[in-house]
Amino acid sequence: MAENATHTLHNLLTLRGALVRDPHIWAHYLTEAIELFADKSDVVFASHHWPTWGTENILEFLGVQRDLYAYLHDQTLRLLNRGYTGPEIAEMIEMPPALEGAWHTHGYYGSVSHNVKAIYQRYLGWYDGNPARLWKLPPEDGAKRYVEFMGGADEVVKKARRSVAAGELRWAAEVLDHVVFAAPDHAEAKSLLADVFEQLGYGSENGTWRCEFLSARPSCAPETSAHRSAPCRPTSSPTSARRCCSTPSPSRSTGRRPGTSTWPSAGACPTTACRIA
Repeated sequence: MAENATHTLHNLLTLRGALVRDPHIWAHYLTEAIELFADKSDVVFASHHWPTWGTENILEFLGVQRDLYAYLHDQTLRLLNRGYTGPEIAEMIEMPPALEGAWHTHGYYGSVSHNVKAIYQRYLGWYDGNPARLWKLPPEDGAKRYVEFMGGADEVVKKARRSVAAGELRWAAEVLDHVVFAAPDHAEAKSLLADVFEQLGYGSENGTWRCEFLSARPSCAPETSAHRSAPCRPTSSPTSARRCCSTPSPSRSTGRRPGTSTWPSAGACPTTACRIA
């Protein structure tokens, strides 16, 4: 199957840069593969992953993969036609249970958020219809003005630290990015932004705060319903909790990472053992 059906959600647009892949055509050719070969095949394999054995398993695997790309395409176009922009649609779309329940549709590699924006780009391009964004200043010029409006670099960094403490890492990254462009030699801003990026990297764009005991094994454990009700808060010293191991929230299309350790009880969640997941 080359890379047309792998045990993950693939990229429709690679972050390294490329032409946007067409999920409508992708789904079409998976359907064709099912019709031509699946019912008389014993094994299906692709470039990066292990084989899937047995005709029944092959039919299910290829069918769900097909539905995955078709769903992303159709739902993005549905919301696009209602006037929503790519970033807005990326925050709105969630997988239906039939797709969410199949682990090979999760974003171990690509992501729903990135793919939705790619589909929007394929059909409508970069302009979202807002005239204020039609001729924006380039990043450095715009950043200097943003930072000046927000009270200067030191003040923005101070406010960004409060955002980090509140768990608002996406917002902190956005405002600190302006500081780094406006004042490239501002060491505190660069250091804080680097830490924000690292914390975001530990989890996923669709993650939530989760926790485990610091004494837990460093391998990741599957999340259970008992632990979804025990959200944590950011620690005062994020680096002290990096030995923790958490999993993304299953309510979004991010994959669970495998592991063997066990979760603590829902009520035993020390704030010193939290980080973003």
